[in-house]
Amino acid sequence: MALVLLLAGALVYGEFSSRPTGVVVAGVYLDGHYVGDQTAGELSAWFNQYESSYISRTVEVDCEGQRWRLTLADLGVKLDRSVLQAALEIGNRGWVGRRIWERWQVRRHQLHLPLKFSVDQQKLVATLQEATKELTVPPQNAAFRVMPDDSIVIIPSREGKCADVEAAYPQLLEILERRREMVIHLPMKPIPPKHTTEDVKNMGVDCLLGQFTTKFDPSQSNRVYNVSIAAGAFNGLLVAPGETVSFNQVVGPRSSKAGYKEAPTIIEDRFVDTVGGGVCQVSTTLYNAVLLSGLKIVERTAHSLPVSYVPLGRDATVSYGGFDFRFQNNTAKYLYLKTMVGYDTLTIKIYGNHQFKHRVEVRTWVTEEIPFKVVRQDDPDLERGQEVVKQKGQKGYKVSAERWIWEGNQVRKEPLPSSFYRPVDEIVAVGTKVVPRVVIPDSGEGKMPNENPSANSTPTSSR
Repeated sequence: MALVLLLAGALVYGEFSSRPTGVVVAGVYLDGHYVGDQTAGELSAWFNQYESSYISRTVEVDCEGQRWRLTLADLGVKLDRSVLQAALEIGNRGWVGRRIWERWQVRRHQLHLPLKFSVDQQKLVATLQEATKELTVPPQNAAFRVMPDDSIVIIPSREGKCADVEAAYPQLLEILERRREMVIHLPMKPIPPKHTTEDVKNMGVDCLLGQFTTKFDPSQSNRVYNVSIAAGAFNGLLVAPGETVSFNQVVGPRSSKAGYKEAPTIIEDRFVDTVGGGVCQVSTTLYNAVLLSGLKIVERTAHSLPVSYVPLGRDATVSYGGFDFRFQNNTAKYLYLKTMVGYDTLTIKIYGNHQFKHRVEVRTWVTEEIPFKVVRQDDPDLERGQEVVKQKGQKGYKVSAERWIWEGNQVRKEPLPSSFYRPVDEIVAVGTKVVPRVVIPDSGEGKMPNENPSANSTPTSSR
């Protein structure tokens, strides 16, 4: 008997040990399909074909009474290839005794390996969002509307809705694992607005705090264009309580790339055409609107020369990377800015909460007038004795300013940044060119017949 067992064992050992390790052992099934005795290449080819057929199956998606038929591939389903390695390792791993044992067990009892799946959730969501997009109703954020009389109306928010595509993932897994009915039911879900009616009400914007208007020459088209671009950057700006607003940060670089054109700008005490000329009228108009709204001035610098569109002491120069105009919302509620460019005017309005609306006056006065110098320059192109004013002189000024803010019956006087405007020399060109005197000889023509010829005998050059 022992001899028989020994011979049988030898035969079994010989059979199993002689089989190549790169072949699936007999008795292995994948998803009910027999794959025993297949090489790694044959198994991979079978798997690819099976996967292609499997993921081409369709799933019905139902939402709000509408239905779409989508393939498993559309929904991001793939088969997990790791099962192939598992099939190849059975009976082909470990020491000889273990391999013999596993092969004998598989042949005797069979081994059924289930297929595993992976789902690309991003693809699943994207596919279903695209399919159900016609059912989506976007939310409406609450907003302000400024009426012609400067009253504020709040446009209420509205909740949106869309298909809850995230609900598809667990249903898809159940379809794949349990092979139940190939239908996914999607409920609708609400889409909340980013800004609700209550949010906007809590911002507290309910009245006009202050405004200011400046005028410009509409014939200077480049300058008007620059003013419009810079002013547009502030239109609709919301400023939170305590927030500081930087003009340069809001407007950004004044470059041709940003759309600005060449127009006159004050540089080194003279007007020069540069890209972005005219933007200072926006900063000046904003400065005055901020002053009249009772807000805090953080940074302001006067021009080096007076400008025509505001009184002395009420301008604010800016340059990107240099001078800035900054103010702070020192109220407990939001601010809302509105800018309007008309035919020949720029208006900036600042809206806020009625609790912070006060009567405001801005007062400026000249503390010193600085006379200009007259500079006489020789000009060889002008005749001696001639004088031409090449640059008209302009006085300089030192100007002080303060703001009066009424709070009830009390007035609070607040000093404002002073201003210094440089005098501009008057330049007079003085002619130095010597022009020789031209003498025309008398030819004798035109004499009266009775004139004495001897009276005109003296040569002309000796007169």
